[in-house]
Amino acid sequence: MRPIRLLSVLLCATAFCCGTAAGTEPDRIRIACYNVESLFDTVPDPSAGDAEFTPHSPRRWNTERYRMKINHISRVIDDLDADLLALAEVENEAVVRDLMYAMRSDYNYIHRNSGDPRGMDVVLLYRGSRFFPTRVRQVFGRGLTRSLLTVDGELLGESVTLILCHLPSQMNAARYRAEAFRSLRRTVDSLLTGSPQRKLVVLGDFNAEPDARESRKILHVRPETALRNAPADPSALYTPFVGLRRQGYGTLVYRDRRQLFDYILVSGAFASGNGLRYGGRCGIFVRDYLIHRSGPWKGYPIRTFQAGRYTGGYSDHLPVFLDFENKKPESPEVR
Repeated sequence: MRPIRLLSVLLCATAFCCGTAAGTEPDRIRIACYNVESLFDTVPDPSAGDAEFTPHSPRRWNTERYRMKINHISRVIDDLDADLLALAEVENEAVVRDLMYAMRSDYNYIHRNSGDPRGMDVVLLYRGSRFFPTRVRQVFGRGLTRSLLTVDGELLGESVTLILCHLPSQMNAARYRAEAFRSLRRTVDSLLTGSPQRKLVVLGDFNAEPDARESRKILHVRPETALRNAPADPSALYTPFVGLRRQGYGTLVYRDRRQLFDYILVSGAFASGNGLRYGGRCGIFVRDYLIHRSGPWKGYPIRTFQAGRYTGGYSDHLPVFLDFENKKPESPEVR
């Protein structure tokens, strides 16, 4: 195993792609996502693929190990300090409640059973003082191994729609994965068609780079720099994570290669004007405690299990975030 120089790329504590826009001091809104890697409880569930996460399985997934995992993930969430946070790979609502109890932060949550045969769901955590959900829907479609979670709500009093996703892994056939991307794109189109000014955020684990063919050709993902050079395309989704990827950043390492599968996309309505808008600040959230500092796995995220051995870590993914600002109208100058 060749040590990865992930630290040299990531450990600026947090990676930023651009500075915050100047002008009236805005309120910051942080939206983030985090694949917590197999956050299972210890209770056997015949309807879910959790056989390896039980006390008598080869992994010996007992209460002590489960509590350690809960405490570790809650620490990351507290340090990340997001206003809205999408989690992936959470087994069920009981696990969400255990996580909420362990955190210092005050969050509400939205969870639905995704229908994933492995028992992995997405969850939205949100600060009730900043976000008020008004509608929650699940979207099932061709190619999707688990449902999309669509949440409408008021973020600081402004209408916003979120789509939480965890798309099929690259172990699935390319044609099958393309169908999943098309299902997501159809969901986006159903929201933006006729409402081009809708403020839409799509976030999660896409299991593909933001500049991969599926992202570019099917989802119409564009780098956020395109917003600065031309009017927003009403059908496009924009992200600064294209720039981070091209600079060599990643949220996970697979076979000694950094990959950026976790990111956040926004509609062009966030480009400018008053109210909520993209604030020019994004990052991969990194702390020393999340990364192997030495040894054969140097530079890799510290997982709960590494090569089949229990290491008591966090996740194979790192969280990502995108900061928005709530731009107030300029007060007229009094002479």
